[in-house]
Amino acid sequence: MAPDWSSIPVDLLRLVANKVHSLEDYVHFGAVCWSWYHAATSPKNNKLNSLFPWVMLADTENNDSHGFYSLSSNKVYEFDLPEIVGKRCWGSPFGWLVIAGIDNMEIQLFNPLSRASISLPSQTTFMGDENENSIMHYWSVNKVVISSNPPNCIVMAIYSCYTKLAFAKPGDHVWSKIRLDNNIGTGFSDITYFNGDFFIAKCTGQLLVCDFSGIDPVAIEFAPSPPGVAVEARYLPYLVDLGGELCMVFRYFDVIETINNISMKTRSFEVYKLDMNAKTWKQMDSLGDWSLFVGNNYTFSVRDFGYTDCRSSCIYFTHDYCQCSYQISGNDTGIYNYKGGEIHALPVLQDLYSVLRPPLWITPQLF
Repeated sequence: MAPDWSSIPVDLLRLVANKVHSLEDYVHFGAVCWSWYHAATSPKNNKLNSLFPWVMLADTENNDSHGFYSLSSNKVYEFDLPEIVGKRCWGSPFGWLVIAGIDNMEIQLFNPLSRASISLPSQTTFMGDENENSIMHYWSVNKVVISSNPPNCIVMAIYSCYTKLAFAKPGDHVWSKIRLDNNIGTGFSDITYFNGDFFIAKCTGQLLVCDFSGIDPVAIEFAPSPPGVAVEARYLPYLVDLGGELCMVFRYFDVIETINNISMKTRSFEVYKLDMNAKTWKQMDSLGDWSLFVGNNYTFSVRDFGYTDCRSSCIYFTHDYCQCSYQISGNDTGIYNYKGGEIHALPVLQDLYSVLRPPLWITPQLF
């Protein structure tokens, strides 16, 4: 007699579902029968927050079809998404994109799989002048991150050529500016939400934390830059939660100049772990069984699940260079082996560069 798959206890099904780490396998799991679907989508199962990331491919043509490359299945999935045509996007590990348009100046949270959207305040409220030129607003926003899975989240942005910070929540009408503490200076590179606080990396490697305890939120110094960083080198700092440790990732790159073009190419990475009490940094020799995902997105880490196509102790990176109102050209994507220092190509069979929307990392989430 054939086994009755629907009679398996739901707690056991949840344990099995927690061993699934690709969206494709997760969908297959939930399609077995109703009880399996219920176990997979139950609020008690948080597995959808730890599925392996996809690459949202570059916007190379002005059409409604957009490609997403799955590292675990080595396949490209095409989705009809007119909602993001002509818009800038930033990825996240929560399944949602932050999208910013030029026609209506709206900023939204958008789930490309469920196509759900959540409105945020207009881009015009960054500057406080709704009559300002829309192109300036459009390129003024440099990076946007979300604290957690929407709608119960805080959204923080770097804008105005990397010199200002602001935040908003779904339902707000304006972006609220974050004041800078005395002598902080400007030039911000990345933001992360760690243990209930927003931390900001300056372009110099200095670490700030946002203090929301007063009437006016203020960014204050939390820790100096790591001492081992090459002062004369060109680099981009990122912030990431690596297995419960706050780390700063330095992406070193070279500038390649020709008569008609300037491009940049990543050559190496360094990762420093912060001692939260002593506020000192220690360079990491290995990432262990973790992988990092950096680029035009919220920087995040994923533990190795044993997939042959997904490598532990590696940094997966996509193109992420912008100079205020224009992007530096190039196709700077790859996989950096943190132990050996080699860079391998991402196995995507198409150009990954776009002036409007470079490729980015997103962890798929169905709802």
